[in-house]
Amino acid sequence: MTTLPKGPTSNVLMNVQGIMDPIGYTLRLRERYGDPMSAPKMNGKPVLATGSVEGLRSVFAVPPEALDQMLAESFAAAVGESSLFVLSGARHTAMRKLLMPPFHGQRMRLYGKQICDLALQHARDLEPGRELVAQDLMHKISLQTIIHVVFGVTAPAEAARLEELLEALRKSFSFGLNVTLLVPWLRREFGGFGPWARRQRVIQDLRGFLDPELARRRADSAERTDILSLLLEARQEDGTALDDQQIFEQLHTLLFAGHTTTAAALTWVLYFLGHAPDVLRRLQDELTALGADPEPEALAKAPYLEAVCNETLRLRPPSPGVGRKLNTPMRIAGYDLPAGAGVFAQIIWAHHDPAVFPEPSVFRPERFLERTYSPFEFLPFGGGNRRCIGAAFALYEMKLVLGTLLRRYSFELVSKKPVRMGLQGLPGSPVRVIVSSGGTGREARR
Repeated sequence: MTTLPKGPTSNVLMNVQGIMDPIGYTLRLRERYGDPMSAPKMNGKPVLATGSVEGLRSVFAVPPEALDQMLAESFAAAVGESSLFVLSGARHTAMRKLLMPPFHGQRMRLYGKQICDLALQHARDLEPGRELVAQDLMHKISLQTIIHVVFGVTAPAEAARLEELLEALRKSFSFGLNVTLLVPWLRREFGGFGPWARRQRVIQDLRGFLDPELARRRADSAERTDILSLLLEARQEDGTALDDQQIFEQLHTLLFAGHTTTAAALTWVLYFLGHAPDVLRRLQDELTALGADPEPEALAKAPYLEAVCNETLRLRPPSPGVGRKLNTPMRIAGYDLPAGAGVFAQIIWAHHDPAVFPEPSVFRPERFLERTYSPFEFLPFGGGNRRCIGAAFALYEMKLVLGTLLRRYSFELVSKKPVRMGLQGLPGSPVRVIVSSGGTGREARR
């Protein structure tokens, strides 16, 4: 193994600072140590961090069996042993293939009108002149999308109960839980107190809701299109169906990776638009040109709307980076690493590379209209065979929700003070906005 570059040596300090200020801390690390750098060892094995184009190419342009999830044990504690996050090798490939269809292509587009309708319900409740917290609005819309599109629960009483459970699950993803997942001996009940005990109670309550629902769905022959029902119908390579535990853990993974991160991305769009009135005007002009009542696909194909979403994901990706464990010796970013070593793909570094993105800290959606970026330059959802399975769905939902809201309203920031990223990609403090009826013409008054 070649001598590795310098880097931070304290795992605890790196994890805590990375949780509290993921973007600022990550960029300060690059400024201090360069790219690539070493990270604290994992199980006695070296860890290398890189965000350069060639470094990321050496990480992601490899056979699927060459890499596994870093910290798989921590992810298993969070979402379960059969989670797509945790599985490796052929089992991971098979599960990914089974789960993929609802999140891509024509199957995904079947949900377009439903997503727009859910966003429209919330848009109609907004009052011009009212001040609100953008995170709260986007959480509500994202949560309703999960309840109706993912779980397919429509009965008011059941939907209300599921909303309550999913909110409790979201709130269980705390700083304390993040620390607990990284430190195995903290995963104890401690008399029913603490983040681990609270989370276990929430999971038990959610299973108590879901298990009878699964039994009802299996006994019901009616054709359904929600993602839960599609998981029940799916068959593994040996012809068997997923059992209740597997289904719960895949749904749990979707919630862990998707609910809060989508709401966070939508919130960040409003934040950046609030700092860029020219961008907002151009975006609303594009939405106006789509006509009085555009189809979901018209919104999904609007080029500037997509550019705004992508530029937001560049500056505020769901995760600052992704970790992989090497199953075989590999050369990464010019360094030879042994099997068992770790590599951290620094998404923040890639997205702030001035050679790829001039003036990288500036919100400028036009850059995504001027050129196409490779998957080693722009990778908000990770890369390789472990790229987020819901990436296309998340971007699709973002465009439909934003198109629906911004056709009717504008959102003015109460304060222009900078807000940094906090837990799970969310703004570290409330993004307060004032609603105005400055949408696109007649739609603003509907």
